[in-house]
Order: sequence, then C-alpha cells, then structure tokens
Amino acid sequence: MIKVYVSEHCGPCKEIRERVAKLGNDVQIVDIETDEGFADFTAAVLAKGDGAVPSAYKEGQKCKIMVEEGTQDIQIVCPGDEPEISQ
Repeated sequence: MIKVYVSEHCGPCKEIRERVAKLGNDVQIVDIETDEGFADFTAAVLAKGDGAVPSAYKEGQKCKIMVEEGTQDIQIVCPGDEPEISQ
C-alpha cells in the first residue's frame, strides 16, 4: 500500500487528495494534522530526514508524485513499481 501524506494547510495537497482518492484501495491518504497521522508521518517521513507534504511512501521507500501536464492526472511512481495513474 502507498501512503500519501497531506495537510489541510498545504496548497497542492487538496488537489492531490482529491485525485489520489481515485487511485483505489492501494493508496491511503494520511492527514498529518491528526494525532494518528502525525505519528505515522513522524515515523515514516521525518525519521528519514524528509518533511515535505505532499509526499508518498511505500514499504519505507519514497515515491514520486507527478502531475501530467495535459490531463492533470496524478501518477505515483514507487521504486520497482509501475505508475498508479488517476483519471
């Protein structure tokens, strides 16, 4: 499962949250402004020296979140995986 970390106070996070939700059950959106979400974010992201939202991780490895210019579809590409594409 891919976890996408977002925040209510992050401009791009709203759009990403909406589009990532279309990717299905293999993607979990984690709001870092909740106690549980912040604890998860701290362990999975901050502990690795990262701290940006939005960010995506799968099995402890950082994934890339990309937006297709023409279609505005979101792609999440993790090491060793094919991209997940929202439409």
